[in-house]
Amino acid sequence: MSLSRFHLTAESWQPETLTLSGDEAAHCYRVLRREIGDAIEIFDGRGRVATAEITAISKASVTARINSLHQHEPRRYEIHLLPAMIKAEPFEWMLEKAVELGAASIQPVISTRTIVHLSGENLEKKMLKWQRHMIESAKQCHTPWLPRLEKPRPLAEILCALPNDVVKVIPALSEHSRSLHEIQLTGVTSVCTLIGPEGDFTTEEEVIAQQQGFQPITLGPLILRAETAAITTLAILSHELRRG
Repeated sequence: MSLSRFHLTAESWQPETLTLSGDEAAHCYRVLRREIGDAIEIFDGRGRVATAEITAISKASVTARINSLHQHEPRRYEIHLLPAMIKAEPFEWMLEKAVELGAASIQPVISTRTIVHLSGENLEKKMLKWQRHMIESAKQCHTPWLPRLEKPRPLAEILCALPNDVVKVIPALSEHSRSLHEIQLTGVTSVCTLIGPEGDFTTEEEVIAQQQGFQPITLGPLILRAETAAITTLAILSHELRRG
């Protein structure tokens, strides 16, 4: 039987004991009803996982003594997801699946056809909610990794900031699109994939993306929902990179 899992940011780890607070402590105490002496698993989202024994517990704080510690090897490759902002429910679903499929980072994109715009306090609240969804997904699938979540930024700003030494792909219904099998991924360690919003990117945005090195790829003849395109691309990329 697997142990109950909890997340603790890497900055909060101590050499011998770990302390959960906030949502994680409440979930441990109120929902799972763990007790002193129970064994739990704690991960930091950066490949470090500890098995620990609870030594003190309340609804506000859980302290556990580390019994064993394992640091997973760095991943051989990283997939960076750049999805355009879409409606709340499908976007949150996409975040959860991106965690399961091993995305290294998620950079939400503001494009011409973006219909969801967030700023100020609303954005901060939404970021916390998105992070919570991702943590719950990581706990459920037992991955030691948690993608880095960035604040939404305009497409042009993101494209200008991307490094040149990464493979870049963009799903597109274009006669010039190629299968991912045709993209040279042998030995590649970093890939960025750009995903359009409802209604896709404008023609001008696609042209700019391709001028910045994004190669158009096909996911088949059907028009996919934005969140479906994101997860399909992640799954195929993961498979191809593992083979390479």
